[in-house]
Amino acid sequence: MRAARRHIAAITPVVIAALLLTGCTVRIIDPSADDARSPAPQEAGPAPQDETTPRATSSPDEEDADAGPPALSAPNAAERERLIAAATITMTCPSGPLDHDGAVVRVEGSCASLVIDIDAGVVIADDVDELLLRGSGTVVYAGTIGTATVSGSANEVYWTGPTPTLEDDGSANSLGRG
Repeated sequence: MRAARRHIAAITPVVIAALLLTGCTVRIIDPSADDARSPAPQEAGPAPQDETTPRATSSPDEEDADAGPPALSAPNAAERERLIAAATITMTCPSGPLDHDGAVVRVEGSCASLVIDIDAGVVIADDVDELLLRGSGTVVYAGTIGTATVSGSANEVYWTGPTPTLEDDGSANSLGRG
C-alpha cells in the first residue's frame, strides 16, 4: 500500500504540470450576465474573433444603473477579507516588482503600475491602472484595473470595476469580474 502511495505522490506533480502546459485557455467571468451559464445557440454571422484575445462580456453602459457600485461576489469578498487579515506583507504601491513567492501581499492605495513576479502567492490591491502578472499560481484581487497583462500560468485575477483591457499570454489563467 505504501508503494502505491509513493507512486501516486511521485506522478501527481507530473500530471498537474502536463495539464497546465497543454495549451492556452482564458475564462472571462461576469456573474452579472444572465446567460453566462448557458451557451447561446450558434447563428450564422461574422467570422469569429481571434480566441487568444479575451473579450469583454459586457460594457459599463450595459450595467444596471440602479445596481450600485460593482463589488466582488460574496464568496470572493469573504475570501478577500480573510486574506487581508492574513496578509504577511502590507505596503503602499511599490516602486519595483513584487517578488515574494508564497506570500500574501496587501497593496494599499492606487497604483499607476503594479508588477507581480510572485509564484504561488496572493496580492490584494485597490485600484491599478496597469497590472502586469508574470508569476504562476498567483491570485490577485483588485478594485478597478485599467489594463491587465498576464504571462504566467494558473493565475486568477478578479476585479470589481469595469472590465479592463486584457492580454493573456499565459495558460490556464482565469480572469474575471468578481
